[in-house]
Amino acid sequence: MKKISIITLLFLMVASLFNTIIAQDEDGLKPELGCDIVSSYVWRGLPVYAALGEQNVLAPSLQPAFSLNYKGFELGTWGSIDFTGTYKEVDLFLSYSLKGFSVAMTDYYWASDWITDNYFEYQADSTSHCIEASLGYKGEEIPFSVLVATMLYGADMQFEDSEKHAYSTYIELGYSFAIKEYNLDLFFGMTPTDGMYGDGYGGHDGFAIVNTGVTGSKAIKITENFSLPVKASLIANPQARKLFLVFALSI
Repeated sequence: MKKISIITLLFLMVASLFNTIIAQDEDGLKPELGCDIVSSYVWRGLPVYAALGEQNVLAPSLQPAFSLNYKGFELGTWGSIDFTGTYKEVDLFLSYSLKGFSVAMTDYYWASDWITDNYFEYQADSTSHCIEASLGYKGEEIPFSVLVATMLYGADMQFEDSEKHAYSTYIELGYSFAIKEYNLDLFFGMTPTDGMYGDGYGGHDGFAIVNTGVTGSKAIKITENFSLPVKASLIANPQARKLFLVFALSI
């Protein structure tokens, strides 16, 4: 029998609950659908490479998303595919937000070979999934934010012992403000211990700054009824000694 993760079963249960809610309160349900086009895929300071011949490259990517929102609950999926067609990612998430606070569970699916990989494989020693729990806060009057996220299960294993989970943890502080029609978001991301962030296991021990920079965004008015959101991010990973500039537009 194929093994299905707890979070996938939870998704099915919540989807059934959403179906019941829809029948009773259609006005309260808010679907969201969109897609980002990015010049390269950099996540929490980690560049996501694609294979192009014998080289690994930072390729442009399409990143679609779909979710259902109901009174603070959000059930959705997010994915990424690069323009070479060699990297694919499909994530599932379930979150709840209230008065600036949010809690979420995310099932990341990062397959090294998506053609032959079995999506429904959740054995710890062979799965391509990582299950993460996160807690966040974003202030309303003071535009300060904080995120704490920890990998609880899956392919996140220790470099020294591949049978033990690394529990890779990411912490990010943020501050947002506006200058005329531009929104600016400052971010400062770090990890308290060695893990998947920054060096990719084993190269460094202890605390490290892995993702810091600024994102600028605005909406470009195309017609009276349509605007195109665009943004650019300058991202530094001091631990890996890397600097990235990423452009994105949303449709």
